[in-house]
Amino acid sequence: MPNHLKLFLTDFLTIHPEDEVPHNVAKNFRHNVIMGSLDLMFFIFGDGFGSITTIMPVFAATLTKSPLLIGLIPAIANFGWYMPQMFLSNYVSGLKQKHPFAKKMAVVERVPYVFFPLLALLVPGIPKTSALIWLFILITWRGLASGLIALPWQEVQASVIPITHRARFYGVSRVLAQLMGILSSILATIFLSRLPYPQNYALCFGTAVIAQWISYYFYSRMREPAYEADDAPASNPAAFSEGLPAPVEAKPTRKIIDLELFSTILKRDSNFRYYLIGRSVIFLGAMASGFLAVYGIQRFNLSDSRAAVFTALLYFSGIIGYSLGGALGDKVGPKRIVVASVLIWAAGMLVAILARSEWVYYLVFLMFGLNTAGMVLGDSILVMELGEEKLRPTYLGMARSLTGIFVLIAPVFAGALVEAFGYKVMFSVCLVLTLVGAAFISRVKDIPRRTSRKPTP
Repeated sequence: MPNHLKLFLTDFLTIHPEDEVPHNVAKNFRHNVIMGSLDLMFFIFGDGFGSITTIMPVFAATLTKSPLLIGLIPAIANFGWYMPQMFLSNYVSGLKQKHPFAKKMAVVERVPYVFFPLLALLVPGIPKTSALIWLFILITWRGLASGLIALPWQEVQASVIPITHRARFYGVSRVLAQLMGILSSILATIFLSRLPYPQNYALCFGTAVIAQWISYYFYSRMREPAYEADDAPASNPAAFSEGLPAPVEAKPTRKIIDLELFSTILKRDSNFRYYLIGRSVIFLGAMASGFLAVYGIQRFNLSDSRAAVFTALLYFSGIIGYSLGGALGDKVGPKRIVVASVLIWAAGMLVAILARSEWVYYLVFLMFGLNTAGMVLGDSILVMELGEEKLRPTYLGMARSLTGIFVLIAPVFAGALVEAFGYKVMFSVCLVLTLVGAAFISRVKDIPRRTSRKPTP
């Protein structure tokens, strides 16, 4: 096993001639892999103390009993990440260097985290309604701030990590980040179980702030290749001759919103339309994600500290997911990774419906972690391959913003179902929608991979 791991890492960190990677990308490849991995490791470490799918909803549950409001916590944060990207696409496309702008937005992203520990400390002295309002303001701020960095961050990732190595980079860096997430989950469990409320949450949120700024330091050290206007990497013509639709030839402009370009892409690119429909339905099928921790705690009469245990399970299974996705993604392509991940989520919904004990219910979080890993890795890479290289920011922005509205709709729908029919009916609806989404995504085509080259000893 150690020899196989060594071969894998050696091959991953080596740029081969047949990979046809530009020299200015290849020369900084190892440095960017290290800096990018450290950035992600400390970011996820911090996120483990304030997870929007486990700890934040449970914190909100100490302020309200409304399923709808609790379910909105992850939805608002995720919606804020998706929505701004289309509005930034033309601006980012016009930047010769994306990293300087990305660093500025990374600072903006980290500002709202400072106020979460302050809010936790204020909770005993202010009405719960006021605390809940401030929590939603901060969650919204956090989400929108993350949306400002999302597109330039993805563009920098795409420019420094060649397509031949992207799945392995995402796999290796995310596995390391998941290990850091497990460590933070263990610490969060100790903080939440041994300290009084709300000091326990304040310490969790405060530790997250420190980790976020360490993450920023490493991100600021990334080295983005410099391209002249005509030297940017071209599309892969062979890929389109093997079944992908012809690329849209339109060029991005300096307009804030280029509706003509957006319309052209939507009309001409059926592959992209399949993606948008499938991804939107999958978001609706994932509407249960914000309710899993709260339902488990209420259903099996558990303490709040179990939220950190749920988080640890997510990170643990995420390690498996990222390992498999990283090892296979560059061979099988991101579309297959996405479809498999969606089917795993469907299986998780079935377990949530049938679970009769706390221990069986833990399987839901293990499957959720596998699903999240596959979706993060597969979907991130898949979107980068749906359009012409020069229009990548436009495709990324449209893919995120046009589907992001369903992130916000989903918990409203889920909350209404829970209040009217109960959790199990909501889980059942999620199961059906997830299978429909998988059917649409299975029709999407990504760039074919070479499978003949074996790792170099």
